[in-house]
This record gives sequence, C-alpha cells and structure tokens, in this order.
Amino acid sequence: MQSICQPLKIPLLRRIALTLMALISNKNESKTSLEAYFTALVRRESNLIDRLCFGYARSTEEFNDLRQDTLVNLWKAMPTFRQQSSERTWIYRITLNTCVSALRLRSRQLQTTSLQNLYDVIDEPDDKTILIQQLHEAIATLSGLDKAIILMWLDDIPYDEIARITGLPRNTVATRLRRGKERLKHLFQPEHV
Repeated sequence: MQSICQPLKIPLLRRIALTLMALISNKNESKTSLEAYFTALVRRESNLIDRLCFGYARSTEEFNDLRQDTLVNLWKAMPTFRQQSSERTWIYRITLNTCVSALRLRSRQLQTTSLQNLYDVIDEPDDKTILIQQLHEAIATLSGLDKAIILMWLDDIPYDEIARITGLPRNTVATRLRRGKERLKHLFQPEHV
C-alpha cells in the first residue's frame, strides 16, 4: 500500500510547492506593483502633501517631519484603501489627520518657533515671499480645523469635498469658511497690496 500512495504524494507535493512558489512570486510582484503605485501617487499629489504640511509647520525641520510622517502613514494605509473616495480625498484626509495629530502633540509640548525658519523653502521673489509670510502667519492663528478648511479652500477644493474630508456638514464648512475669511481679513493686512 505504501508504494501505491507514494506516487500520489510526490505530484501533490510538487503541486503544493509550485503553488507556494507562485504565491510568493505573486506577493513579490504585488509588493513591487504596490511600491510603483505608491511612488506614482506620491509624485502626482506631492504638491498637495507639501501645501498641507507647509500650512501646519513652523520650521523647515517640522515641515520635513510632517511630510515624512504623512508618507509613512500613506504607505501603511495603502493596503486598506477601498477606493470609496478619490485618491486625492484619501490623501488629503491622511495628510490632514497626520498634521492635526502633530499639532495636538505640539500643543501639549508648548514650544514656540519662529516662522522665519520656514520661508527658506520658498523660491519666490521678495515681495511675493513677504505676502506669503504674512498670509501664512495669519492662517497660523486659526484653529486646527479652521486652518484646514481655509487651506483646502485655497487649493480650490469644492465645499462638498471639504465636507467629506473633514466629516462636517456642508453648511458648517461654509459657515466656518466665511468666519475664517473674516478673521483673516482682520489679521492679514499686507503692506504691499
């Protein structure tokens, strides 16, 4: 009986081995394709990530940390992306959550840093850089959620999309945006109009 079963076991073992090898190969190909997809996605949405991180950072180092944390969080979340929203909305949400979490942690530490350190990232003419600095300083005085809403609005994100990203009703987004703009009018008095 052993001689009858033995020939059956060898093809079965071969099939199992071939199946395992195929699974390992598919997993490696899947990982490679995931890496390629992630790289392409980050390249395509790099400006979005940079703008949001820049809006929450107080220094170049903090900007780099926020950007790196965002990229790590995006990578970790890649396998769970269900495509129930657009990739841009998903990236906005993760970047925003990463920045707000860092803001909460930072507020517990009660440290202050000059915004001057951050503007060496900008490659603009002096007058424009001054205006951007003034606007950034004015936006920095807003609360975390109001800051996020204003930054999304400045990125031309529609109200409905902002509502989806923040989890707020559309009318609440519109109200907070109007109040934020009013606060900015009072705070942002550019010297060069």
